[in-house]
Amino acid sequence: MAPAELSLKLKAGSGNRVKDFLNANLVNILAALLFFLLALFLLYPIIAVLVKSIRGPSGFTLEYYRTFFAKNYYYRSLFNTLLLGAINTVVCLVIGFCLAYMTTRGPYPLRKPLKVISLVPLIAPPYLFALSLIILFGRNGLVTRMFDLHWQLYGFAGVVISQTLAFIPLAYMMLENTLMSLNPNLEESAYDMGASEATILRTITIPLMAPGLLKAALLIFVMTIAEFGNAAILAGRTPFLAPDTYTMITGESDFNMGSVLSVVLIAPCIIIFFVHNYLLEGKKFTTIGGKPVASEPRKITPVIKVPLIIVTTAATGAILICFAVVLAASFYKILGVTDKFILANYLDFTSNQAIANSIRVSFIAAAIGAVIGVLLAYVIVRGKFFGRSFIEMASLSGFALPGTVLGIGYLLAFSAEPLKLTGGIMILALNCVFRFLAVGVEAGISKLHQINIEIEEASADLGASFLTTFYRIVLPIMFPAFIAGFIYTFMTAIVSLSAVVFLVSPGFQLAAVKIFDAAVYGEIGIASATTIKLILIVMLCLAVLNYVTKKTRLGSGLKQPVA
Repeated sequence: MAPAELSLKLKAGSGNRVKDFLNANLVNILAALLFFLLALFLLYPIIAVLVKSIRGPSGFTLEYYRTFFAKNYYYRSLFNTLLLGAINTVVCLVIGFCLAYMTTRGPYPLRKPLKVISLVPLIAPPYLFALSLIILFGRNGLVTRMFDLHWQLYGFAGVVISQTLAFIPLAYMMLENTLMSLNPNLEESAYDMGASEATILRTITIPLMAPGLLKAALLIFVMTIAEFGNAAILAGRTPFLAPDTYTMITGESDFNMGSVLSVVLIAPCIIIFFVHNYLLEGKKFTTIGGKPVASEPRKITPVIKVPLIIVTTAATGAILICFAVVLAASFYKILGVTDKFILANYLDFTSNQAIANSIRVSFIAAAIGAVIGVLLAYVIVRGKFFGRSFIEMASLSGFALPGTVLGIGYLLAFSAEPLKLTGGIMILALNCVFRFLAVGVEAGISKLHQINIEIEEASADLGASFLTTFYRIVLPIMFPAFIAGFIYTFMTAIVSLSAVVFLVSPGFQLAAVKIFDAAVYGEIGIASATTIKLILIVMLCLAVLNYVTKKTRLGSGLKQPVA
């Protein structure tokens, strides 16, 4: 055999071996790469915060923790934060249950309006409610001036009210889904046997909803104590961990104490995350007959109906008033103080530039997050390597972590070479990617469970490579999950505040930070107009998502992640 021919055969054999190796191990290689990204952009920033909290000028120290536990102020901050979480959880569950019960069991004419109004806050930044409360009940608020009231909005009560209004939709969605999954035959049978509506609620409906109630309670508690915007705007002199962390970093430049506060804030979130997984994973309550069946709606007794109507009317009325007030305030410099109707708030250059910046950051984050989410879902479902459960937990954990902590973590982890990202747009985009990765991963997992593995095996048996099978078969089927991850990440990142407020650089402001600064400095008209413009953008995103859902029958791939 000629040397040239031998060389060609050796090269061909070597190429085939490489190809065979890649086909056999590409999922594992992809999993390793994705784990590296999760470790670098999610775990490493958290470790950086932990390390900073125990490292002083001379090395390891617990002095900063001793300072935290020695000061009464920090105790009050921790107590207020946990109390806020507990109160908001209880109130949101009560209101969410009333809304869910009325939209699933109540009179038909009320169901659709209550559902629409209950979900309206999803299209708005959470801090919209702090803004509306200032317009109504602030020192120069409409109600305050109208009735010459002398009360103090800024403090614990103001934060509780704004947080409650912000998280009612979350409680409602989770509880409505639980109620819809219950078999109504159980309640109908009890009613036919003479049980009162109150007895049915107490002995059948609520006990069967226990897993859904617990899941909603855990998630609401975590998100309430981690929410930054409402507390930072309305807290006044009342200490809360999230705003105190922001003040410690931006006001005093004390990264050590800021890291300690972050660790204390993250501790209950991590505990809740593991409690949630332990109590709820793989467990559910089933009802006789499987899926719900059609039944005639029964009349709710006045003893139950009247309180439900009072609660739901008050909650939905408050939501509508808040939106209406912010919309009206967007056409005045300060609504109630100045009477001149203006459009200048919508034409403000700095706020429009901030929105343009937010769109850029959110688009980059959405594109990267959707791709990583689909790939993660694939390796989690199809991979057979050790550590799949850990990768899944890590990919979902960003949703459970306070944005404040991740913001500080990115600031600490990526402010020096060789991984210096601060001052650029990518640090903002990557922060959003790994905070909101959970939806893309969950949507991808749901979609993959609908794809029989035999389809991919048949493709491989016919000689297609792994890449060909993935490109020609898997990706087209998972495209709806990609769109779900893209749209959700985009519309969530564009209103996100708690993490990016630490990472924006001078001269590159984001819309959420612009609203926050404007609200703090009393530029209510600018803050309101910027909020309305963000709402319109999110509404457009939801319209696109709804269109894609109908066209692709995405269905269960859009379910919300739980922390």
